Amino acid sequence: GRAELRLGDAMQYNCRLELDSARVQGTIETKTGEVEIDCFVQRQRNVLCLRVTSCPADSRLALVPLADLNDELATLGHPRPELREEGDVHILSQRIPDGPSYAVVWNPGGPEFFLAVESADSPAEAVLAARETWQRAATDGFDLVKAEHERAWADFWAGSGVYLPEARMEFLWYHGLYLLASAARRGSLPPGLQGLWAMDGVLPPWRGDYHADMNVQETFWPACASGHLDLLDCWCDFMQGCAPQAQAATRRFFGSEGTFWTCAFLPQYTVVSGWHTVQLNWSHAGWLAWLIWLRWRHSMDIDWLAQTGYPLVADVFRFYHANLRAEDDGYLHIPVSSSPEYKDNKPEAWCKDPTMDIALIRRCCDWIVEMEDVLGQDVLTAAAEDVHERLVRYHVTDGNVLSLWADKALDESHRHPSHLMPIHPAMDITIDDDDEARAIIAASLEQFFALGQYHWAGHTYAQMVSFGAVIGRAEFAYDCLLRFVECWIGPNALHGNRDVRETGSTGYRGKDIKFTMEANCGIAAGISDMLLQGWRDIVRVFPAVPEHWCDVAFCDLLTEGAFRVSASRRNGRTAWVRVRATVPRLLQLRNPFGNGISFDVTGTELRCEGDLLLANLAAGQTVTLCAVGETVDLAAAAQCARTSDTSRLGLR
Repeated sequence: GRAELRLGDAMQYNCRLELDSARVQGTIETKTGEVEIDCFVQRQRNVLCLRVTSCPADSRLALVPLADLNDELATLGHPRPELREEGDVHILSQRIPDGPSYAVVWNPGGPEFFLAVESADSPAEAVLAARETWQRAATDGFDLVKAEHERAWADFWAGSGVYLPEARMEFLWYHGLYLLASAARRGSLPPGLQGLWAMDGVLPPWRGDYHADMNVQETFWPACASGHLDLLDCWCDFMQGCAPQAQAATRRFFGSEGTFWTCAFLPQYTVVSGWHTVQLNWSHAGWLAWLIWLRWRHSMDIDWLAQTGYPLVADVFRFYHANLRAEDDGYLHIPVSSSPEYKDNKPEAWCKDPTMDIALIRRCCDWIVEMEDVLGQDVLTAAAEDVHERLVRYHVTDGNVLSLWADKALDESHRHPSHLMPIHPAMDITIDDDDEARAIIAASLEQFFALGQYHWAGHTYAQMVSFGAVIGRAEFAYDCLLRFVECWIGPNALHGNRDVRETGSTGYRGKDIKFTMEANCGIAAGISDMLLQGWRDIVRVFPAVPEHWCDVAFCDLLTEGAFRVSASRRNGRTAWVRVRATVPRLLQLRNPFGNGISFDVTGTELRCEGDLLLANLAAGQTVTLCAVGETVDLAAAAQCARTSDTSRLGLR
């Protein structure tokens, strides 16, 4: 629904959202005077807090149910919400059929307003919880609740940071992380397509569900590099809770063990209607397993791996192992699937052995072997190694281009680079491999470029920032950032799935805005990938920074292998790098200074193997590398980056 507070006829609105404190502050000019606004949703409580200075005495906060704003809601068959007054508060409650109940409790009179929202199994329980939340906030008072809120956000932002020479690009990193941190809390449902930002007065596009063919993955990507793994735990815990229902559905539909994850579903693994070619694609299970694997790789937490990570990935592998089919050619094949979302829901979308599925099955085998080795188990390792060896090979044309499936190259501009999965994000074919692998990467990207970007979407650009970064194409990664910020976000920075400026660069344009949060979050992850990477146990500092970003810095980003890294780049060269191990681990750092640059090392001794600098670090141990003549000063590095000249004109 919609919360409404009528303050009089507005003449001018001068409010803004402050990301550092997650508060909306400012003034509203009305015909009768000026009112000051201070509003926030408390980070640790389910309550919206609003203070209106000079609030008109007759202003009342009201809640208008969505059913009163949109007749389409009636088609869902939901019962009408119940509204009543009890003393100084108003209470709205509603039961969702076959789902939870919700309650909202608020005080209609100001100047300080508290609106509490809670859910429970029954309306009575939800009302009780909401009343308690409201009462606690009202008793504590606005200032105390605000101070608690600001401390919580200050602690969050202290975890990591980036400092870029372009303010709007730096903003994209913080904004994407802000959206995820606002919507994901361990112990609560993870955010769906729109997170907390339901479009006013309309039913959520695509039901606001969980889409596992890119949306879920991009949404939670920034939790890893930013080091806020608790945000990703919100999803991992949810998956673990849904696993029994998903396993039961797998047994019913496939008649096999393991877990098949469909594309679109709701809480309690409630499968929703959708394109059959996408819903029944095999890649969603592997891509969700990949998200679980990233959580493991960024923490190296063996207890978490044993309790959560390994069981989820193992059951995905069991599904693949049970349903692959051996054929006379000696290979294991995927009998029927699709390449999301090529040919939409048409019959010609169905295929055998899509490249995306092959990549994720191969990597799932790798993850099983690694996880069981760490856990000292040998339950599925032999089967995983056998599947990896016998699985059908990638489909590559004579020109070294990855195909959608056998004898079927991508032949149109498309929003999903599904056939490029082996390169990114699966990282099965990388620039660190042999000449053949690098030829496949170059040819596949060139062919993807040749088809144009007319049917790329906002989420495509988000994904391709990371893609460009991991293959060392810094300028391409930056161009994707630029396209996104110029075309795909509105004045509030939210991604609307449309080229809002109608530049003509894409077919997805116009005013039919449908907000989804994954692209905003994916962009933040892409910026992190431009600054720091840790795939295949090698830490790479500034691997994909565009040439005009001469001065850049970041603080405590997290890599695979669970290293916290800070670094500064000055005048186009790495100035210093600081690495802290969060677990006992061998550090393999690709020389960030380049050949011929002298640097000092403190904290441990490094040994050199080719272009790698190696050290065995204990948990909590820090090693610092500083180019001769430079000083390790993060505050100075941040200031330098934020005031750096980014002009491409002139020689340097």
